Formats: sequence, structure tokens, C-alpha cells
Amino acid sequence: MKTQLSPQTANSIEQIADRIVASGRITRADERFFLRAALSETPLGEAEMSQINRVLHRLQMGLLKVID
Repeated sequence: MKTQLSPQTANSIEQIADRIVASGRITRADERFFLRAALSETPLGEAEMSQINRVLHRLQMGLLKVID
């Protein structure tokens, strides 16, 4: 089921990604946020996808600690 991505959400992807990378921590809420953004009916732009990929790459490399 696809959801609608609001303009506010699209603008905050970069801010959230920057916070995650700077702190080295990602919350379950952050993960859900990125999942909702990726599954939204509104396509993500190249910049938003780049930010999400940056976080996911760091997560896969073990550079981020998952916290609740």
C-alpha cells in the first residue's frame, strides 16, 4: 500500500539523514520514516534518494548503531 509523501517530508529527509550520519545512530522511527518515504506514491527526487542511500549504506557497513 503506497502512501502520499508530503512536501514537508521530502524536505526533512536531508535533515534526518544528516542527523543520523552526524550522530552515528538511527532509531526505529527513522527507519520507518525512510520506509514510508520510499513506498510513497510521490516519487522521490535524486537528492532524496541519495540521502536515503547514504544512510542505508552506512547501516549496511555497520557504521550506524540502531537504537530504540
